[in-house]
Amino acid sequence: MMIGPAAGAEGAKTRSPAPADGRLNAEVRARPPIAPAARIFTTCDITHLLVIQHLRRHLPAMPDYLIWYPMENNRFIDEFMSSIIASAGFADTLDIRHGASMQPRRHSGAQWLLESPRRLRADGAMLRRWLHRNGIAEENTELWAAEPFHFNVILPRGMLRRATHVKIPHCFNFDDAMSPSLKNDVEAQWRKASWAKKHLYVPWLRWTSGMNMRIDKIVYDRAYTFAEPSPWSANSVDLSSLISIDAFARTYRGLPSGMRAEVEAMLGPIRAGAKPLVLLLLFGFGAGDAIRELYQRSMVRLFAEFPAKLRNCTLAVKVHPNTQGEQERVFIAWLKANVPAQIHEIQHRLNLEFMLPQLSPDYVMAGLCGSLPIVRDLRVGRAVMLAELLDAYIAEHPQARGWVSQFRRGIEIW
Repeated sequence: MMIGPAAGAEGAKTRSPAPADGRLNAEVRARPPIAPAARIFTTCDITHLLVIQHLRRHLPAMPDYLIWYPMENNRFIDEFMSSIIASAGFADTLDIRHGASMQPRRHSGAQWLLESPRRLRADGAMLRRWLHRNGIAEENTELWAAEPFHFNVILPRGMLRRATHVKIPHCFNFDDAMSPSLKNDVEAQWRKASWAKKHLYVPWLRWTSGMNMRIDKIVYDRAYTFAEPSPWSANSVDLSSLISIDAFARTYRGLPSGMRAEVEAMLGPIRAGAKPLVLLLLFGFGAGDAIRELYQRSMVRLFAEFPAKLRNCTLAVKVHPNTQGEQERVFIAWLKANVPAQIHEIQHRLNLEFMLPQLSPDYVMAGLCGSLPIVRDLRVGRAVMLAELLDAYIAEHPQARGWVSQFRRGIEIW
């Protein structure tokens, strides 16, 4: 499947059923396209980098560039991302972790009025030097970015206003039911801002730094989506055909050989284990006990309520890609001592989606996790949401009931 640089699909629906021949839905053209000479991706996250690699296999050939940094300057995230980037074939990369705006803030409010534009000017100059070195013209470039939550997106979007802005999902279930709420939350920050910030500070910041920080209406020229039509652009392109076991397997085979060897060594004992195979996906536990204890209560209840289905199963616990915490180790030890199952830990930063071609799980369990819609749609085992984690999320975010109800459509609640 080749994704054209100006292709689009009006009213793209869910990924099932996908077009049999891999073509996009009915095309629209929001404006006469300018043939791009360069494509710039930007990321700070493991999952999003894997989304980029998954998409790049299906894009028309042109020079691809990457702006990136490891989220929270995490050493483990850095090592994983660096290993992929080293063999990814980008024409050039720009690591912005040492940029001025990425440095710790140690200024009072008054000092920050001067320091903020100074940092943005410095980072803008860094970006322009990189573009010049690579012969990249802003108006002839496509900027491929996720939601404007992190600085790796905010900086180039704010600086490269004449580029074509292309929205891509930050994980494999997006855009989904949650996306309109996320977009509204970002734009609400602008609506709640003071008059002085909107009409004095932000225009002054743009004049002094060249950086456009307005977020009153976030618009992308085009948006690619694996699920629902994207709220970030009027021009949505349906990529549901890229969510398949075969597509994930092909991208997996393009990852570094050393990484694949690590994964396969980890999955071998799981494949050889007793049936049924249950995958439990963890989200970040953080430093406290609360989330871990919620998972523990859920496991106790499930093995008591469903003994015929779960007792003596193989329970493989996949730790979240962005975590490396003590709480996860405590949880694994607790499982081994308290749950009647063969316990295995999948302590690898690769997404579950790329492991599914090698596993045939009977159940995939999680909280409000973006992998569950993938499992549901691919029909690789039964997608199960843990009731304790769902209830806890709704209690903390009651305004999310609407999109959560849509999100969990077709997913069992245990």
